Amino acid sequence: MATGSDDVTELINERARRVRDYLAADAFLASVGPRHLREATAAYLSRGGKGLRPAAVLLCCGAAGGQEDWALAAAAAAEVTHNWTLVHDDIIDRDELRRGGPTVHADLTARGRAELGLEGDEASHYGLALAVLAGDMGPCWAAHLLSRLPGNGVTAPETAWRLAAELAGATVPAILAGEAEDVQLSRAPLAEVTVEAVETMVEKKTGALYEWCARAGATVGGAPPETVERLAVFARLCGTAFQHVDDTLAYFADEGKTGKAAASDIREGKRTAVVLGAYRNASAEERELFSATLGRRDASGGEVEILKERLTALGGVSFARQRARWYHERALGKLEAAAAGKYRDILAAWAEFLLARTY
Repeated sequence: MATGSDDVTELINERARRVRDYLAADAFLASVGPRHLREATAAYLSRGGKGLRPAAVLLCCGAAGGQEDWALAAAAAAEVTHNWTLVHDDIIDRDELRRGGPTVHADLTARGRAELGLEGDEASHYGLALAVLAGDMGPCWAAHLLSRLPGNGVTAPETAWRLAAELAGATVPAILAGEAEDVQLSRAPLAEVTVEAVETMVEKKTGALYEWCARAGATVGGAPPETVERLAVFARLCGTAFQHVDDTLAYFADEGKTGKAAASDIREGKRTAVVLGAYRNASAEERELFSATLGRRDASGGEVEILKERLTALGGVSFARQRARWYHERALGKLEAAAAGKYRDILAAWAEFLLARTY
């Protein structure tokens, strides 16, 4: 079954809508207070998002022979988990934009000024404090959602418990370890950072949740253990490819579509495949430019633009895309052994979408 780009976009969007509807009907959020905390907890969910992770849950459930709706609670837990990690990630990276609007901490800072009369550092601290708490609410909501899995009439309570334990005990710690490694790498001497170190970090920070999504969907769908594991590895490799692509978007994509400031990674000093690919081709003078600009929060717009141009001209973007394609090809090998028929074709199209996207 051939699946065009428009078709795969629609199938992802349709599954994202089902998950949003499921979350909207869930009672957990209404119990959260005060109002600023409740609204911050749901802020990024209300802005949409790509819906790639919940789609992976539902599609892997279908690939295992189950009905996709059996896995809706797990897909919703995956989306909530992804969104709460973004809240904390934005604080760590000191970003001001996310999905075309202010980040949660930036929005709460503004609301602290406008609604509570706070000024200066007090407003900033209020925004950060409430954003941390909103992010902390995410794992609670995800656990609540997974407790609802047996309500599908198919999933045993012990299976729901196991998936919740894997998410809390393995996946989230991997994400947090990857985030910590990302912070540390951004402060390491650029000449000492290897592609292997960056990709190990990415497999944790991004790949781990994709892996759990596939494992959860396939498990709920009733797949045998070897199929669950192959789909999980497929998704982890796809997640790593996704991140490599994501790291290239700031160099050519429309910021209005990506919803994030293009200079953010440069000012934060991110060690991405883009940076490492360009650095290995750079002259001594160009490497001095890298060292002088990367990680400088006060770098001017002009300095950032010069470095962006050099990173592209020196092959950084093409190198990151090559690495993404390498992971993608390995992922397809796992998929070939794990699924057949309609869902294999759909998952292959989903994986291709991760590479081809421009937002």
